[in-house]
Amino acid sequence: MAEQSPTWQELLDDAVQVGTASAFRAALNGLRGDGLSYDRLVITANGIVTREEVPGFEGMDNGPSKGTWLNALTTKGRKSNQLPDWKYVELLVVAYCKHHNLDEETRDTLVTRWANCYTVFGGRPRPKYRRPEAAEAVAAPARPRRRVPVALRAAATVVVALSATTAYIFWDKNPEPPLSVDDVSFLGLGTGDYVFPSTMKLSPSQVEALKNENYGQGLTFEDWFHRNAGVPAHDRTISLTISGRSDKQLRITDVDLLKVNCTPPLTGTLFLNGGTNGGGAKTKTLFFNLDDRLPEPTDENNEPYFARQSITLKKGESETIAAFIRANARSCGFTFRFTIVVPGHEPVKQEISDGGKPFRLTAPAGGGQEHPYDRYRAMYVGGVAAPAGAGIVRADPSTFNGDSQTLAVP
Repeated sequence: MAEQSPTWQELLDDAVQVGTASAFRAALNGLRGDGLSYDRLVITANGIVTREEVPGFEGMDNGPSKGTWLNALTTKGRKSNQLPDWKYVELLVVAYCKHHNLDEETRDTLVTRWANCYTVFGGRPRPKYRRPEAAEAVAAPARPRRRVPVALRAAATVVVALSATTAYIFWDKNPEPPLSVDDVSFLGLGTGDYVFPSTMKLSPSQVEALKNENYGQGLTFEDWFHRNAGVPAHDRTISLTISGRSDKQLRITDVDLLKVNCTPPLTGTLFLNGGTNGGGAKTKTLFFNLDDRLPEPTDENNEPYFARQSITLKKGESETIAAFIRANARSCGFTFRFTIVVPGHEPVKQEISDGGKPFRLTAPAGGGQEHPYDRYRAMYVGGVAAPAGAGIVRADPSTFNGDSQTLAVP
């Protein structure tokens, strides 16, 4: 299981207690990282600025560029010691709410929460979101400053932090995960390719058993590979059947992959079946590229899946999602992380794994053009990749090129 990163809520509460501008920036970037890549943020913010929903960007045809956002959220260098301009904070919070389809009341509450924290650091949000005491303090004449011992100053900071943190609580906590995971299954793995991390040499009797589809009592083709630590190669489709368990209609606003234990492609033993790990036609299909730094779902047109839509579920209502994952460069473990919004609650993160362990996928090892499998240490050919009626045949990866004439093993 991937190590759990702090939520933006935790980062924001920590920022108040730490008391540095860089900690505030880290919390703000944590909010951005909760479903918003920089590219998606640019697109969402452009629409907000064009519709003039957030003041401070009047006269601009487009919202901030990716470079501007990187500069506004940086936690390194001299910039990190200063608060970002309030307009970027508000624009990011509104973009976050747009992305997660949060209602206007929730949006204002969330902006107020960030404004309160911004004020603690000495910043001045626009008047609509200033706390009354902050506005009075600005209007009052400046009082002479008196020197405070370091220990006392630290204690006073803690009091302010506790007070500000208390003001941030505005959502009830969900007592249980809002999604029920009813089924996790694998589509097309009976015809796909597998790689074993180590060298595997099957005895003639084992080859004969596999040829006759004798995988063990009650076991299927994919069960045999899974039990023997075989890893699907190049691509795989995972079917996730989920249902709502919240009394209120929930909304899934994002699904991303948490990668773990990434390595170069596996080069042990290749089982080449020549089929594809295809998905179903009657399900919502999300496409992932495991080689991306932060794999995010796209649709069949390679557009961000959740940019203009979400998945809603009433209590007891079910939905089947086919997740098509492809890898061309690395071997990685991964889990699915759903972002779920239930009215009256903060967005919830819920992970789905392979029975408590990460799913796995390896990229092809990629040999030369004449001998595309020569990086593997051992190889077996079966399914549609083998000659008709041959079943499963051992091959020499250093000479086999897909032509049955090159199947001979020295």
